[in-house]
Amino acid sequence: MKIYKILTYSLSIFAFMSACKKEEGYLEQTDSKANTVIYVSRQATAQKITLYPAKDTVVSYDFGASFAAVGLPSSNIAVKFKVDDRAFDSVNVVRASQNLAPYLKLPADAYTISGLDVIIPSGGITSNLVSLKYNSKNLDPTKVYMLPISISDASGYNVNPLLKTMFITTVKYKAPEIIADRTGWGITASTTQAGDGTLAAVLDGDLATFWHSQYSTPASSYPHWIQVDMLTQTNVTSISMAPRSNNATGFTKFNLKGSVDGAVWIDLLTGKTMDPSLKSLQNYELDAPTKVKFLKLEMTEGPQAYTHLAEFQVFKVK
Repeated sequence: MKIYKILTYSLSIFAFMSACKKEEGYLEQTDSKANTVIYVSRQATAQKITLYPAKDTVVSYDFGASFAAVGLPSSNIAVKFKVDDRAFDSVNVVRASQNLAPYLKLPADAYTISGLDVIIPSGGITSNLVSLKYNSKNLDPTKVYMLPISISDASGYNVNPLLKTMFITTVKYKAPEIIADRTGWGITASTTQAGDGTLAAVLDGDLATFWHSQYSTPASSYPHWIQVDMLTQTNVTSISMAPRSNNATGFTKFNLKGSVDGAVWIDLLTGKTMDPSLKSLQNYELDAPTKVKFLKLEMTEGPQAYTHLAEFQVFKVK
């Protein structure tokens, strides 16, 4: 029993001494750059700044640089930031490939930065903070802006490539929207197949009913279109559509146009993708609320010459 107690005591002392050595290792100061990285200290996710409601007040957003290693720096580390135009262009290339509107660069007259140089002090792991101040009154709440800020130099230390850049983006204002009442709406189409669905089905709220383009002789082919008359000018924010529930051969690409008089049309959505195998409502948001009386859905591509649709909904703001 005494031997067991002695062994237990000895192991406890050994564990305590090991823990102390480990802790001392983390506190040891060194100028070695091996296995050390510098990163933007608030870059875990893209940072959002709010544009709405617009107020004539200045809002501050702070960020800095951090040091990660086993140990602490024995000398000050000078870290330089820059507004990164290459990162801005790269993000917009990706957005274009996804049919998303490009970011606008945050205008120079909408923000100020206290400085782009910071210091991680000897024995420390975080720098002093840079303060970005912006005024939402200088920005359009219907547009999306971005300001990428990257570490450009860290006194020869490695910079974590995944945490090198902080993307400060604006939150696009989205007013509360409601589904538009479709009672009495007029609707026409390029063709309708007699005896196989009805055109009124796309406005009836029933996912089991559908409209079908003509496939009997003379058969129709792309592009197909459906046009709705909403009776009054409606401030449209988005549309939702559902494909036919028991058939995945519907259209895969479409455009949406709007008009106040049914004669002059403007593009609301262009080159959008529809998934005919997803048997639920699929939502498509306009870049900004737009007042129109007529909407025209142009279906441009699909696996077959014909197409079909179960539901067409419109969302609006007052």
